[in-house]
Amino acid sequence: MSNRVQEILSWYESDNAGTKTNIARLLNHGKLAGTGKLVILPVDQGFEHGPARSFAPNAGGYNPHYHFQLGLDAGCNAYAAPLGFIEAGASHFAGRIPLILKLNSHDTLHDEKDPMPSVTGSVRDALRLGCSAVGFTIYPGSSHCNAMYEQLRAIAEEAKSCGLAVVVWSYPRG
Repeated sequence: MSNRVQEILSWYESDNAGTKTNIARLLNHGKLAGTGKLVILPVDQGFEHGPARSFAPNAGGYNPHYHFQLGLDAGCNAYAAPLGFIEAGASHFAGRIPLILKLNSHDTLHDEKDPMPSVTGSVRDALRLGCSAVGFTIYPGSSHCNAMYEQLRAIAEEAKSCGLAVVVWSYPRG
């Protein structure tokens, strides 16, 4: 393990060994392995923006396996996606790229300026699928931010108690 990864893991002394192991998995995979940098391929466009808007220009994108392979070919540290995407390829790609189950998503049927994502997956799903982490999106400044913070706190507590790492995507509003 590189000195840089060891240094980063030292910042997580309050986390359990399972969580630190999964953070190390993320940091030690792909073209940036050992550098302390991460490139995660997040694919949730089919859910958030509708599949035609996202994948019609590249029809291969309709196949969930395409995204797993894209993450591998690009040398990403991990692949992050909602439940259906991960379920569609987790078994086929088991052990080949660390997985992050994105636990919440929003759709564009509502006001984009003030989204309230729905929880669409669980920590139990992430464990069942062999994920290294769960991911969660928050929108600080939205009228729903306190509810999102409470959801994130509960999910992070559960995930870490099971040894999973937690990735947060944050998109400020207002």
